[in-house]
Amino acid sequence: MRTITTEEAMKFLIDEYSGRNGLNGWDEIVISQDTSGLSNCIGLSSTFQRVMNRSGDSRRLIVPLCAVFKNLFSTTPGDEENGLGNFFIQAGTRFIGAYAKNSEKLGHFEEVAEIFRLLNEQLSRHNPSPEHTYSVKDLTEFVVSNLERLDARDLQSFLAYGSMLTHLHQEDHHQILLKKIVVYNHDEDGEFPSLPMNQALTSVFIGAMGRAAHRIDDMVLEPEQPFAEALLRLSDQLFKLDSGGCHIPGCQLMDLQVVSQTVTALSKAYVLTEDPALRKRYEQGLGALVNLTIKAPGSKLTVVGSVYAQSAHTKKELVSRYTHGIIDRLIKEAQERPPTGSLIIEAAALRFNRQIYLELAFRAPQVLKFDLAASERKLQLLALADVARDGLKTKEDFSSLGKTQKLWLTRESGDELTKMALLKTHPELLKDTFTHDLGL
Repeated sequence: MRTITTEEAMKFLIDEYSGRNGLNGWDEIVISQDTSGLSNCIGLSSTFQRVMNRSGDSRRLIVPLCAVFKNLFSTTPGDEENGLGNFFIQAGTRFIGAYAKNSEKLGHFEEVAEIFRLLNEQLSRHNPSPEHTYSVKDLTEFVVSNLERLDARDLQSFLAYGSMLTHLHQEDHHQILLKKIVVYNHDEDGEFPSLPMNQALTSVFIGAMGRAAHRIDDMVLEPEQPFAEALLRLSDQLFKLDSGGCHIPGCQLMDLQVVSQTVTALSKAYVLTEDPALRKRYEQGLGALVNLTIKAPGSKLTVVGSVYAQSAHTKKELVSRYTHGIIDRLIKEAQERPPTGSLIIEAAALRFNRQIYLELAFRAPQVLKFDLAASERKLQLLALADVARDGLKTKEDFSSLGKTQKLWLTRESGDELTKMALLKTHPELLKDTFTHDLGL
């Protein structure tokens, strides 16, 4: 066996991808983890990422290539002001994008999946510019093409970074690169949403279900119908990720509309089948979907990370002509979801509805003023409370809200049932609420 450095391996790989004589017998080569020449690899990776797609026979180069990237991504500092690792990220994302198009032909999937994980860990440390450093399509296409084969460990870093990918691509000229998904009833307009969507969530949905647009009615939810089968595949993938300890943070209002539609669709599909095995898969999928996309019970809510913000990484409230319509859709889906008799499904659906209510209640003291639009939003808040009512009873149910939000609910919201529940479980609010009610 012959041992070569990472720098030497990069030079040999560039020669091979450029069509020049490279290195024969890669099976007999060990690539050292010595990092002494790592800085020289920055320039090499810049060259390499331009020539990498030119080789017609890349299969035999996958293993040494993965060994090189593993060394680069395992040692690149993540706190360099000038983005030391950006050249490595450029080359790595191009490699991942090229592999996504030919994964069956190229093989060695486990090695590539590890590079995908390390690459996303580097992205989370650098937050590099999407305009100059990488293509989000390379990352999402890899997930869509290989979701079934990816295990939770290799996917988690991408899932965790999905909200930042979305945040960095909010501008109009970047949005065209983002994946989106739409689920609509047979009598509705099926246009894709204008708002950006969490790239982790959409990639999982499209990878599992096979398409980005779905027109549905109750008939397509019956057993063995294509959409019902797609829901089963989605359920299996969601359960795999949830069981593997994954989470998809930073899902915003547009993402949660799709989640609510899926919760309702899974509930209907569950009711329409009597097969215990299918019912279990739907149960597991629905419970996992809520676990993956909603904050942990009792988590304190913050302005940054609010589902009603423009993104998970800004304080700015989402001000859009679509906002009211999305909230109305969330309410409508909850109202139309049939009772299933499943403890797992009912608990997950209630948790989802309660979280949507609490998120809106958290923003209410700052954004709801005494005008016509505010009165409409208060009606929406009340409607959300009605579908989450069984989850707004105990002290723990309100634990994610601060005192300001709780007092707003007892004094300003007009929701008498929630007010009574709060005063019963939080007697410290009685004095301030009573004083306000007296106009003092």
